[in-house]
Amino acid sequence: MNECLNEVEQALADLLRSGLNTAAPAAAERLRDLAGQCEAAGLHTGAALLGELAAQLAARAHALDKDDLPLTETLCRLARYCELCAEKEQEESILRRWREQQTGGAV
Repeated sequence: MNECLNEVEQALADLLRSGLNTAAPAAAERLRDLAGQCEAAGLHTGAALLGELAAQLAARAHALDKDDLPLTETLCRLARYCELCAEKEQEESILRRWREQQTGGAV
């Protein structure tokens, strides 16, 4: 799961670095691939947000009047989702270590 989240964060960073104006169709394809990986890892909300972002990027490429607000909103929601998943994973890791200490490592 962590690997998948790291890839999503890297894809978002790459998208922001390149800019929405220069986002190529390859970026939308990469997001679709990541959506499939997230779905397989059980990150269903992340997969849905990645699919939505990919669709918005693809539609933007064909629009004359570009409105970046919906795209930016989805991007921000996805970034926040990644933060929340990382926090949850950290909490679970702490809980596992605590349980191991309580049981003498026999969990």
